Amino acid sequence: MAEQEELGIIQLDTNLADVERPPEIPVGRYNGEIQSVEIKTSGAGNEYFAIRILVPPENIPAEVAEHYEDGALFFYNRLLVPKGGDRRALWNLRQFVEKIGLDSNTSEINPNEWMNQAIGIVVGTEKNLEGENRAAVRSLFAAEEAPAREEEEEEEAPPPKKAAAGKGRRR
Repeated sequence: MAEQEELGIIQLDTNLADVERPPEIPVGRYNGEIQSVEIKTSGAGNEYFAIRILVPPENIPAEVAEHYEDGALFFYNRLLVPKGGDRRALWNLRQFVEKIGLDSNTSEINPNEWMNQAIGIVVGTEKNLEGENRAAVRSLFAAEEAPAREEEEEEEAPPPKKAAAGKGRRR
């Protein structure tokens, strides 16, 4: 076993006891950029792409922006590395490649090409291991599909559709 190099002392700008948990990024749609891609293996032995996505500070809502001067980092770990003819994994990979604007008309994938590509993320909430709610990526979309945040807030929900005559509940 290789001997681990001893780490040095880190000087902090503040006392850790004075630090409070920053607010979570609000639920919504955000444009981000892929910062890194790694291939990892799950506990079940499946290989997947571990993708880090940075939402830059200018895309973060004003009410929490002061807590994210360098942007907000999200992790997307739901894209399997296809094994052979695994149609579902291949389909998901195709969808991902198209969402980041690359050509899916290929039989070779170079995850290095994904670096710095724009991607849209839908942020929702989930419970962490301590049972606290945290912001997490729920799904992905092509970045150019994202409406501007101001437009999103101004849009009104369409009125609910009325059931057509004679199409009520069955008895």
